Amino acid sequence: MNIKLSHAPVAYHQRREFLDLIAEVKADLAARDAQGEQAPTTIIEYLKAQKIGALRLPKTHGGQGLSIEELFAVIIELGAADSEVAHIFHSHFQFTEDVLKHPDPNYRALWFERIAQGAMISNALAEPSSNTVGNGQLLTHIISQDQQLYLEGKKYFTTGTLHADYVLVWAKSHLGQLCHVVVPTTRQGVTIQDDWLGIGQRYTASGTTTFSHVQIYEHEIRWSQPEARVNKPFAQLYIQAIIAGQTKAIEARAAELLQKRKRSFSYGSTEDASQEPLFLEKVGEISALAFLIEQGILKAARSLDRVLAALNQPDYEVQLKSAAIETAKVKVAIDPLALKAANLMFEVIGASAMGKDTLNDRYWRNIRTLSTHNPVSLKAKVLGDILVNRQDVPNIGYF
Repeated sequence: MNIKLSHAPVAYHQRREFLDLIAEVKADLAARDAQGEQAPTTIIEYLKAQKIGALRLPKTHGGQGLSIEELFAVIIELGAADSEVAHIFHSHFQFTEDVLKHPDPNYRALWFERIAQGAMISNALAEPSSNTVGNGQLLTHIISQDQQLYLEGKKYFTTGTLHADYVLVWAKSHLGQLCHVVVPTTRQGVTIQDDWLGIGQRYTASGTTTFSHVQIYEHEIRWSQPEARVNKPFAQLYIQAIIAGQTKAIEARAAELLQKRKRSFSYGSTEDASQEPLFLEKVGEISALAFLIEQGILKAARSLDRVLAALNQPDYEVQLKSAAIETAKVKVAIDPLALKAANLMFEVIGASAMGKDTLNDRYWRNIRTLSTHNPVSLKAKVLGDILVNRQDVPNIGYF
């Protein structure tokens, strides 16, 4: 019997063109590291020119037509190559998702064209205030003056805005309603400060953006729908995908450093550290953690594809809530596992690889910083409340 095997198409993250992009990202990071860590300005412009921001657009509109699961496979690999580069595109891909779901075909066509041409969009959502995060109490606002509209305010954690062409701003409108405004980053009155001083993700341009009497127009305003569900599991899972990438980077780095490590201890099992069973066990554990974390991300990403498939269907909200819960479970599970992997690497590489110039602390710093996006304990508490007390999923963009 002659059995013919069918071969599935090569996934985008395994194609030659994408692997070439990853090679460029790695080479750029190595060059910047040689100078003592620097902003990834050049590689971001290169990736924009290569239209990486159009991966989710339909092929008929200049994109690659990737599913959400396929996109997250790409982000994991990008996060493994350079977590800061992957993070800089975070808001752009979330914005693209919103465009794909937008009911107005003219709005979709406008942004499809811009994104296909390489335009990048960031966000300015968080504010330097004492208010509870996500409660809708905003200081940034729109004013109406002499029949013109102007945007006033200051935003923190505006990741990637320094590299972006447009910025999405959350504000209170001149009519008292919450809204989003999309403005060019080059418009007069927009000031972007690269003043982020975090211990990790140091060059994501997650600084302050100020809007001083920035003129805006009615067509740039996106009005919020008070009764709509606003969960953003895509945005939450994206952060976890970067962490998954960093865990894969830890796996590769630990193996590389143990291969090179020759010195061991007199009370060890062998004089050659690369043959030490306990060190090999740690590397094996790191590898298992990296696998588990990646698979968790991709499974949750499939739930996001189901949400999109249910758009305008009766079960849309059910699917969105389910995706939000799956994404929260992924966060609660993988954040401590990724940090464990980073700690295990230090047990493998030893004191000789602990110099500042090695940058081996980067992975722990990046994961620790990324994992502070929404505390694990609060997400776990909500999951428990849903399970035990049948509470609803919080209707908030941060869940």
